[in-house]
Amino acid sequence: MKIRAALLTLLVAAGFYAMIQTLNESNIHPFDLFHAEADGTAFSSITIRQPGLRDQQPVTWKVDQSHEVDRLLQFLEAYDYERIDPDTLQLFDDQPLFTIDLHDEAGNRMTILIEEGILIHNDHLYYEVVNGPLQVDWLMEFILSNKP
Repeated sequence: MKIRAALLTLLVAAGFYAMIQTLNESNIHPFDLFHAEADGTAFSSITIRQPGLRDQQPVTWKVDQSHEVDRLLQFLEAYDYERIDPDTLQLFDDQPLFTIDLHDEAGNRMTILIEEGILIHNDHLYYEVVNGPLQVDWLMEFILSNKP
């Protein structure tokens, strides 16, 4: 009987270990994991770049209000992200894109490319939204409300 109990305990422990390993190796992450990767330093500013039309230069502006940074982070936390291989990523290089850069005091940067979905580049790691569709209308309203 003691041998059966020991084997059952060992089997449960091995199953628990396998489950934890599977979760750690998963490619799908909530947004707060990206924030933790940035050395735990809070994002303090946003830089928005609006592409120029035809031969015009892109328009860039900076947003330093902490409540606007928090508003954007709360929006992004509603989604889960999957890591993707940048070699398989096919961006439309010939089309200008809206971009939003989040900056922290340590010099870390997270770039959000607004397209049909969202792609996040953080230290050469690429992620895309898993549980979309992304509310592009909200992002466009956010950009327009923060435009000088």
